[in-house]
Amino acid sequence: MFNKILVGIDRSSIGKQVFEVALSFANATGANLMLVQVLSDREQDYPQLPAYSYYPMWDEQTVRIYQEQWEDYKKQGIEILNNLAQQATEVGIPTEFTQMSGSPERSICEIAQTWEADLIIVGSRGLTGIKEMFLGSVSNYVTHHAPCSVLIVRDKDALPVQSTPTESATSSFS
Repeated sequence: MFNKILVGIDRSSIGKQVFEVALSFANATGANLMLVQVLSDREQDYPQLPAYSYYPMWDEQTVRIYQEQWEDYKKQGIEILNNLAQQATEVGIPTEFTQMSGSPERSICEIAQTWEADLIIVGSRGLTGIKEMFLGSVSNYVTHHAPCSVLIVRDKDALPVQSTPTESATSSFS
């Protein structure tokens, strides 16, 4: 049923959990994995230009430092992907990976379409309300726009969503 599983990998604690679930699915179904990391400003440790150095105030040193940080950031991401791909390959799961920058939710859906994925596995940070509205939800977008089935992995360490008590009314008819 699942021959090609696309896995959304990021640097958060949920990223490792997503990979472990994907590894389990691929092992059980004999599927190939495609690990996808989309570099975006929503990720941890994303390089930022210093606040005091906005254009037109940028100097050569600021730009050079930013470029070095960006290259290091990309290199660290490739190392993460390479390590995960190696782990999967060692247990006999054919795995490839790709890294790009841009919108994570759109990139994941586009790659799933191009690669003809049967399943996408992504994580959820558990954002709700205002945070979800401003920060966006990759898993929500992917669920509604993906060309295939989607499995969302919830962070084991995230607090459960608290339900609010509801009033109930009962009546008896006599």
